[in-house]
Amino acid sequence: MSKPSVPPAASLAGDAAGIEILSRREVYRGRATVEEVTLRQRRRDGGHQEITREIVRYGRNVVAVLPLDLERGCLLLCRQLRVPMLVDQGDPRPFEVCAGRLEEGEDAADGARRELLEEFGVAALSLTPVMVCYTSPGILGARADLFLAGYDGAARAAGGGLVAEGEDIEVLEVGFAEAARLLAEGRLRDAKSVILLQHLMLRHPDRFGPLAGP
Repeated sequence: MSKPSVPPAASLAGDAAGIEILSRREVYRGRATVEEVTLRQRRRDGGHQEITREIVRYGRNVVAVLPLDLERGCLLLCRQLRVPMLVDQGDPRPFEVCAGRLEEGEDAADGARRELLEEFGVAALSLTPVMVCYTSPGILGARADLFLAGYDGAARAAGGGLVAEGEDIEVLEVGFAEAARLLAEGRLRDAKSVILLQHLMLRHPDRFGPLAGP
């Protein structure tokens, strides 16, 4: 199985030319940490500027998985309480794919399989890497590895996440057409979920009907 493409270290190092980190300090530690970084940057116009930015870290890198059953034409989504969306957007339980943080030393594919079993109660019969993305590069330091996974609907267990982590996840099995409607009507708003569903629609446009088009 191939892994999502990641730029080679040499090209990333070249992008850092003209950037000098002056100071780093942790300014908050709770469920997340916030680090303040001050740096000097050479501008494209030849000038220089000094800027200060914050980096929010919530554990390690993350994985996101869209489980699907091509034979039956359905997939799994979930809803759970998202406090930031409740407070700032009035949308407490947005539709999402399966997602979670990697454990120490855990491979992204292994993490995807674990999260899928914990949260959705299904084993990944297959796992297809889709891409690596940065969900909010202006403030979050983590990357997200995105996958499609095959599952057997007849073998679904309870799922629902881990009570010890405060998770209370409602798992929903929806048909491809219904998932496309959620997207077309603007009811699917989570970025990683939109990326994965649109990728699935591009791979299998014949399974989604006219809503798969522009």
